[in-house]
Amino acid sequence: MSARNQILGNIRTRLGRETGDPVPVDERLTTHPAGPLPGRGEGTAEELRVRFVEMARKSSADVEQLGGIEELPGLVAEICGAHGFDAAAAIAPDPAFEALRWSDAGVAVEARRGQPDDSLSVGHAVCGVAETGTLVLASGPQSPITLSFLPDVHVVALPADAIVGMYEEAWARMRARGDMPRAINWITGPSRSADIEQTLQLGAHGPIRLVIALYG
Repeated sequence: MSARNQILGNIRTRLGRETGDPVPVDERLTTHPAGPLPGRGEGTAEELRVRFVEMARKSSADVEQLGGIEELPGLVAEICGAHGFDAAAAIAPDPAFEALRWSDAGVAVEARRGQPDDSLSVGHAVCGVAETGTLVLASGPQSPITLSFLPDVHVVALPADAIVGMYEEAWARMRARGDMPRAINWITGPSRSADIEQTLQLGAHGPIRLVIALYG
């Protein structure tokens, strides 16, 4: 027996599994007992919403609370004006975004992948995690990951009922969607680095500003 097989055999024995009878991944995920869960991820829906906003802002993200997604074009127009950008945005090619009244807000949009010269992009998250104010984004035809990394300003639309308490709930929500996407991005605040002389720099590896459009 090779050393590798011996090591793996010992692991199976300790786990109470027979050699050659691996437990399927899905069964393992659903039957494995949960570990300790943080109290910060518990609470009512309203408490989680408030905590998410608090934690996101502590991570240098901006949170704008909208009455509905139909207010998103107006918010984007305001952000473009505040930064001195042309009123234009690359948006996720999602029917819900494309149906919005962008022209009424004076914003020219293109539904496509992000490009290096984009000033502002608009995307959407699968959910937000109240524990740390983190956004969870899944790649796919209606959610190109380049929108999250290339523009200077990243605007992410998030419905309030998509806020969960902790990471474990976010993973459960991802699995409930079906097949896993090619990439899942967890975003907490704008891109940053303190690698150079331990001085915090925003926008080091991606957008310099993250705006969460929380609606509903």
